[in-house]
Amino acid sequence: MRNARNKSDFLYILQQQSRTRFSAPRIPTNSLCCLGKSKPARALFTLQRSPTSRTAQPKNHRTTRVWRERREAERFESLVDELSAAMARAPADAVDHEIESWLGKISRALNLDRSAIYERDSSDQPLRTTHTWVRPNFPHFPRHYDPEQLLRTTTKLVMAGNILTFARASDIPAENEELRRVVERYGPKASAMIPIWAGGRVIGAASFGKFRSPREWSPDLLAQLNLAVRLFGSAIERKQSETAIRAARAELRVASRRNSMSELVASLSHEINQPLGAILSNLAGVARLLTQGNPQPPMALEAVNNAIEDTKRTAEIVRRIRFMFKRHVEHKTAIGIGGLVSEVVKLTAGEAAVRKISVQIQVSPSVKRVTGDNIQLQQCLLNLLMNAFDAIAEAKSDQRGVTIKVAPEKTGWVALSISDSGAGINPAVANRLFEPFVTTKSDGMGLGLLVTRSIVESHGGRIWAVPNSDRGATFIFTLPVAEKRRARASKSTDS
Repeated sequence: MRNARNKSDFLYILQQQSRTRFSAPRIPTNSLCCLGKSKPARALFTLQRSPTSRTAQPKNHRTTRVWRERREAERFESLVDELSAAMARAPADAVDHEIESWLGKISRALNLDRSAIYERDSSDQPLRTTHTWVRPNFPHFPRHYDPEQLLRTTTKLVMAGNILTFARASDIPAENEELRRVVERYGPKASAMIPIWAGGRVIGAASFGKFRSPREWSPDLLAQLNLAVRLFGSAIERKQSETAIRAARAELRVASRRNSMSELVASLSHEINQPLGAILSNLAGVARLLTQGNPQPPMALEAVNNAIEDTKRTAEIVRRIRFMFKRHVEHKTAIGIGGLVSEVVKLTAGEAAVRKISVQIQVSPSVKRVTGDNIQLQQCLLNLLMNAFDAIAEAKSDQRGVTIKVAPEKTGWVALSISDSGAGINPAVANRLFEPFVTTKSDGMGLGLLVTRSIVESHGGRIWAVPNSDRGATFIFTLPVAEKRRARASKSTDS
């Protein structure tokens, strides 16, 4: 345990480091206090009770109280150290769970009864309650609780970067009628409201309340409590950044799909025109037979059936296109990898025919299903297949073939490889193939392989490229094999 001098030195350093955003001066215990975020002139204002209402305390009682407050602050400092380590370890998708867990730990350590976190997504959005903790058998937050409606002035102060506390309800000044009214109705006898900082701005607030009895908020304790809330803010900022990155990646994937599909427009329109032309021809034949009194019913029936099949084929082509463009929530399931490969090959069949490229599929019988997102894996394979087509077209070789192989890579993993007979990998970019904006195409964006790598890595796999022994290159990526339980569930859903 640090002695009193070391403790004071530590608090002084902490206050000096944080002076640009908050300060924690010595606060009268029976007061409604507001600590400012910046200039000393607005650092503190105190609304005290009348001196006649004070009861003088013996010196030894005051000494005991100060000693108790310091002990509490020192114990809480240790808890804040644990909080700092926990927030640093928590992945972005576990931040919310960690915050709720630590709200409880903080409240129990300080013998509080209720705590909450409020966040504002943007300056024009209202505050919303995102995390709460309530001691058993104590009242929860009111339904549809809106702090900005009930406590407009108080919320405005806190969102301006001020710490607001009261040690007992009688400390609330008469002019703060809204706070008095809420406290009388909902019952906290002591409360601390602290702004949450993230990225140099206040994004919300944390509130801590006690219902059973008043409680003092010593300057040392407030400094540590403010530090804990700042740790929450840093974790929330990291979570928001991860969310923004994921959204940007999703947008990039959609853009990449659109870019890939734009390359297929001509061949797809040709592929659609074929069944449409056949439908028109069949229906014209049926019309002629009908004008002649239909002397050959079997021929008319065959023409109608052919038109129906061609209509289905056209609808299937359109369905594939819409499926590739559709926005969707990432959902990983057990996927039949052979069927997925066949689906992408069918989608590119028109482009392969126009470029006179043959595509072969070799799927190992021992490979059944993998775990992944169907749309993303289709996009991944489509990107690599279109790159293979482009490499063959640029090479202008008589060997115009692409081979797609699916085989076990190691226990629990499957390898998909796409081999082409193009000119191979340019040595100038061989080590930077999967970096953004690296491309050898005159009209390329340099994003296709970046998106492909992002998809593969989000599935836990890896991707690499190797030159072929004769000509061309092979791109290989791995995917996890679906667990038997998940594969059975997906199969029953499909049926």
